[in-house]
Amino acid sequence: MTARCVLIIPDAGPINSLWVAGELPLLLKFGMQVVLIDQVYAELTSDPDNYLKDREVKEFVEAHLDLFKIEKTNVGKMAAAMREQGTFETGQSLGEAAIADFFQHGLEKYVRDDQAALLLFEDSDIRSVKVIRIPRNVHILSTVAWLRGLQDLGIVASADDVIRAMTHPTDPGKRPRKFNDLPDGIDEPAEIGSTWKP
Repeated sequence: MTARCVLIIPDAGPINSLWVAGELPLLLKFGMQVVLIDQVYAELTSDPDNYLKDREVKEFVEAHLDLFKIEKTNVGKMAAAMREQGTFETGQSLGEAAIADFFQHGLEKYVRDDQAALLLFEDSDIRSVKVIRIPRNVHILSTVAWLRGLQDLGIVASADDVIRAMTHPTDPGKRPRKFNDLPDGIDEPAEIGSTWKP
């Protein structure tokens, strides 16, 4: 399948949910460039020695560097420096600041103003945090809506089965995911126009 745009993942939620369901390979189905913001990638893989999720996500991304791109931001560089100095503290909303930084300085590296990019998210704040201005060429899609679209295209047999695997994992080492946008999810086309269908 020919990739038609770039997939941007600005928060850890979609990756965490796909990992819980054992469905990380779904990110590869379109052959689409997948852009992970550096701060998000750091949150996802910060302790691979002690956490299975961190190790498996890191291994998955590194095995597919032909499609994955870790996009550096000023916020991510600052957070990395703080980690090295031992002054980093969680819960500082750095993920939101990093995506705002990316939209301002990095998005144009992947798409022109007249081309749509796809943003996959779970964090309900992504649309309401004032520091984030969603560019007019970004199609906003929650994990739930993305799975519904994959089902419509015949890429997954049942979105409900994948969602159930996310919310009711059988592996006791995986915590259930919670979604606030069931049953249909959030699917907002870009202002310039964007669609699932060619």
